[in-house]
Amino acid sequence: GVAGELAAGRFGLISQGGTDLAALGARIVEAAGEATTVATRSLALEEDGLTPLQRTRALRHALACFTRDGTDALEREGFADGLSGFVTAAYARAVWLRQAIADRRFRLEFQPIVALGSGETHHFEALLRPAADHAQPLQDAQEFVTFAETAGLSEELDWAVLSAVCAAARRARNTRIAANLSGLSLQSPAFRDRLLGLLDAEPLLPHRLLFEITETAEIEDEAEAVRTVEALRARGLPLCIDDFGAGAAAFRYLRAFRVDFVKIDGLYVAAAARGDQDRGIVAGMVDLARTVGARVVAERIETEAEAAVMRSLGIDYGQGFLFGRPGPLPGQG
Repeated sequence: GVAGELAAGRFGLISQGGTDLAALGARIVEAAGEATTVATRSLALEEDGLTPLQRTRALRHALACFTRDGTDALEREGFADGLSGFVTAAYARAVWLRQAIADRRFRLEFQPIVALGSGETHHFEALLRPAADHAQPLQDAQEFVTFAETAGLSEELDWAVLSAVCAAARRARNTRIAANLSGLSLQSPAFRDRLLGLLDAEPLLPHRLLFEITETAEIEDEAEAVRTVEALRARGLPLCIDDFGAGAAAFRYLRAFRVDFVKIDGLYVAAAARGDQDRGIVAGMVDLARTVGARVVAERIETEAEAAVMRSLGIDYGQGFLFGRPGPLPGQG
């Protein structure tokens, strides 16, 4: 089979013919010592009644859940009954999510991105915050977004969030606001036409917006995504690759898309403040970004020591609790 580490201490195995995971777990405990604990979960990839696309989406969601929260997350998402169990549970959640998007059951908070040299605010990032409701099936922003991608609702969610960002941008005259844009929306001709129609109808909006290209769902139709990127750039709208380094696709995006900013994932920022090797990795990312003419943003800066390291590496901008927590957009309450 094929095995890989998905996160610290969490591994995935794809095999044909089945693998006795309980026995494999026992062998790991035997090799690592009795203090080690191992939990396993298997999923059959061949499910009657599911299309290949449904199986692929279900598996992607299972991997994301397991990577984030381990085997307990699989139980919560309905995978106890396999991929088809998840699809059944997902249908009910998708109905709820579609209505939640239509009803705008979310709010936006805004976090400043500052120039590391001067400390002046360069722009704000709009962050999605689902409405607080303990009865809802999706509890946090990451679940909201990743499930929207799984359920094929990314374009609806992106448009709803963009509409709210545009409303804020119209009121904030001298402030640029960054909105996240899923790769699924970026590669959609219908979404592109709708977006360009909005920008052409309001020529001031491109001067008040910035788009961050997210990697939670990988872009498959790169040619269509390039058309969208070039059309946005032609209208003077800056673009940023978000969470650079968090996944392999970001490096492909850097090659394929002309962007103005690259935002380095916060895990690398924290690690760079602790060791020379990780600092060298971040320095390499900065060099890559500069090769394509992009400026660099470091996210999740929480201490002055981390900010000092980022400055020493020549990083242009910083985002994190050190500079301001997410909250209302200044001047709008």
